[in-house]
Amino acid sequence: MATRDFEVQQLLKAYRKGLISDDLFEAQMKELGAAQNGLDVANVLAHRGDGSKIATQMLQKTAQSETMVFTIPAHFSNDHENSHKGDQIIYVLDGCAVARVSGKEQEIKAGDLLMIPAGAPHTLRTANDPLFAVTVFAPPEA
Repeated sequence: MATRDFEVQQLLKAYRKGLISDDLFEAQMKELGAAQNGLDVANVLAHRGDGSKIATQMLQKTAQSETMVFTIPAHFSNDHENSHKGDQIIYVLDGCAVARVSGKEQEIKAGDLLMIPAGAPHTLRTANDPLFAVTVFAPPEA
């Protein structure tokens, strides 16, 4: 018996190859519980934290990815590095930080896109301004 994730992946492959219509794709995704009401739109800016503390908000989640926004306060430093089983993409909307990924450091600022490969240890450090960003995990963390 095929798992739900396998069925979703097969459906995505067929859709990307043009083998099924938009309507059929949407109907089958709904049937599998992988899409709710078709189009899933979240306003990222509506979930910005006030900058006084770390704030995170899950926006969307599918079998293949999850999207979140986060705010990190000014003067934040964390020596504990994270790592994830899949890739993480961070798009900075406001502020700046120093990203350390696999021992290399780079300043990131509004408009920058940071790709963190699966398994890479990483952390962020802010200076005088909070950082507000959207992040995508593929596959989802949970």
